[in-house]
Amino acid sequence: PQWHNFAAPARPCGKETVDSTGRTSREAFIAHTRNAHTKTHHTIIMSMQGPAIKQGRARNQSKSTHSRSYPRGVGIDFRKLAGLTLMSYIDHHGVSVRPEAPPSELAVAVARHFESMEVDEEQVIGGFLARLSAGQELGESRIAASTAAAAAAAAVAVASSIGEQKQHGSAKSNSAEYARNTAHFDGTAPTHLMRKRRRSKIAARPNEQVAAKVTRTDENGSWILANVQRFYTDTETYDVQDEDDTSKLIRLPWNHVMRLSMGNEGCFDRGARVMAIFPETTSFYRAVVSKSPVWKVQTGTNTPMIKELILKFEDDEDENGRTPHRRVPSRYVIPLPQDYFYE
Repeated sequence: PQWHNFAAPARPCGKETVDSTGRTSREAFIAHTRNAHTKTHHTIIMSMQGPAIKQGRARNQSKSTHSRSYPRGVGIDFRKLAGLTLMSYIDHHGVSVRPEAPPSELAVAVARHFESMEVDEEQVIGGFLARLSAGQELGESRIAASTAAAAAAAAVAVASSIGEQKQHGSAKSNSAEYARNTAHFDGTAPTHLMRKRRRSKIAARPNEQVAAKVTRTDENGSWILANVQRFYTDTETYDVQDEDDTSKLIRLPWNHVMRLSMGNEGCFDRGARVMAIFPETTSFYRAVVSKSPVWKVQTGTNTPMIKELILKFEDDEDENGRTPHRRVPSRYVIPLPQDYFYE
């Protein structure tokens, strides 16, 4: 503060006079000096508090940007959904969120986007009724198609109906068109970011045993038992170690690493084609489940598990040309790569 800007007027001297308010010159001088000091003190305080007040407002504004309250007009509580479900909604609709946003903030963002969506109630209700009617007609046609004669009659009726719809547009044809366009998957594939986030979520953890493909070919035995050292989220690559040779790290892409079975997946029925560790080795070879698996409830749990599977390996014939049955722990039996990697 510039103190000289608030200097008091010169002190009166000589004979005192009386102003229009009845105060003497001395009383007027004292009153003016007090007012000047009061204004100076107030100005100094405001000049010192100004930056702090602005910083406090800036902090409040930045905080309120990411801690918005849940909208009251939304009857659905998105906060009860899992984080992956919220991110699926956000990726599908392109909702803008912070990369480090917690699940509570994701739920608020989804709820506000859901609240802002404009919906034509008549179109939605009309479309629902059209799909319901189309479903009833489909069920009736399936019942009628139980005999050849009924199927032929239905085909003729459908053909004539299509001809009439081409010649005469009607509300019924519009409803059927709406049902055809909305009754099935729209063909929209998950975005790259969404697939990458899913893969990161289900990626193998450090020190976890996995099956790793260490060759460029698809020959039998190209997958080995390995141990995960690290997973890189940005490049979606693994650092693994061979169980038989821990002296070096092997860098592999995400689709060259498969997690091992937990024994409760229930995907290995009799006749299923799988890969499994051949007894007394650490390599996976193609095989077929030769006998139906036996489910058993483990002690202390209520979850049924498959402890082992009976398999027949490829290229494992004996001198008589017979392929023996071999028992392999279910943990070391995994699907074929084309059955494991899908999105």
